[in-house]
Amino acid sequence: MHQYRNYPVYGIAVPGPEKEWHCRGLIFEPEDKVTEIKRLESPDLTFTTKKKAEEHALKLCRTWIDEHKAGVESRVAQSLATAVET
Repeated sequence: MHQYRNYPVYGIAVPGPEKEWHCRGLIFEPEDKVTEIKRLESPDLTFTTKKKAEEHALKLCRTWIDEHKAGVESRVAQSLATAVET
């Protein structure tokens, strides 16, 4: 398990046919660390090694967390700005 911005994340390599690998990223709730909040997969991507698939899965997790946190922070800022205006 890895941590990224307090989220527990897993990069998993899933065996495919003909000695190839697919990636799966799992993101868990920061507070309880057991509740899965997002599963990311790229079924069209294949990798020649297990390590490359795992690394790509972790990259998918980091990207999702960055985008998710940015969206949440943006909505909070908009809510605060609206509250101040009224």
